[in-house]
Amino acid sequence: MTFIILICKGFLIGLAFIIPGLSGGTVAMYLGVYEKLVHAIGKIFKEFRQSLAFLVPLFLGIAISVIGLAALLGILLSWNSWLVLMLFIGLLLGGVPNLVREMGAKPLRPSMIIAALLAFMAVVGLVIGANLYQGNQTVFPVGFGSFVWIFLLGMVSSMTMIVPGISGSALLMTLGVYTAIVTNVIGHVFDFSVIGYNLFVLIPFALGIAVGIIVFSNLIERMMKRHPRQFYAAVIGFITASVIAIFLEIRDPLTGASYSDQLPIYHHFWDYVQTHPLVIALGVVLLIGGYVLVHYLFHRKNLHSDS
Repeated sequence: MTFIILICKGFLIGLAFIIPGLSGGTVAMYLGVYEKLVHAIGKIFKEFRQSLAFLVPLFLGIAISVIGLAALLGILLSWNSWLVLMLFIGLLLGGVPNLVREMGAKPLRPSMIIAALLAFMAVVGLVIGANLYQGNQTVFPVGFGSFVWIFLLGMVSSMTMIVPGISGSALLMTLGVYTAIVTNVIGHVFDFSVIGYNLFVLIPFALGIAVGIIVFSNLIERMMKRHPRQFYAAVIGFITASVIAIFLEIRDPLTGASYSDQLPIYHHFWDYVQTHPLVIALGVVLLIGGYVLVHYLFHRKNLHSDS
């Protein structure tokens, strides 16, 4: 039963990699597996069997989610990104009260405020970069140089799976390779007519992620143990900025057939609100529903942990 539960949790974490603005580390934290994940990765060579027993089903769920839903999510976002992303904003915000609880009731220290602000600005920087950098690479030239570059992209992307609040998709968008990796390769992984090229991209990217996770997880675990309050303050800063990042990714489906061609609604937000009142209302309901669901799940977890 534990194996199946971990697969399901991995499935939800995998969603974060393909949803703009959502962080795998944040989802892992909300699902109660973040600390175990970081520990299992950091101690994989010292506690090999225990680590594999936890990591194999979790990463299997992540793989199923990323491979199976990359194309489906693209369809849903093209259909109505307001509804889809408002739900995810609600899910993201629902865990914030628990993070505040984890910080404790002690007065805020300047170091905590600085950590939150630096985290907030880091994500805002990614968002600005994603919006300013219009060059969007769609394919990688086959060669050793591209292999090394894709490996490095995998290492950088691994940080977004470990550090809560940093979006992998936003990072890839900033670097101009989101389409080349997520849309054109992961979203078409079962297109066997281009299996050679897909493997050329997926193998170094997966290797980079594996190496990066092992390297960065030890650093994160030390930070959590030595500076827990500053760590959670930084996570709150990441999440706050991530909500802004996700909102800016909401687009008007009437302006293009595919999500990538659609115009962000913040360009004409009030016109969109006035012409789509029912859609706006349903999106707000989904946001509230997502918030209540995650808050309720955390409340139940806290009750069990306190009893």
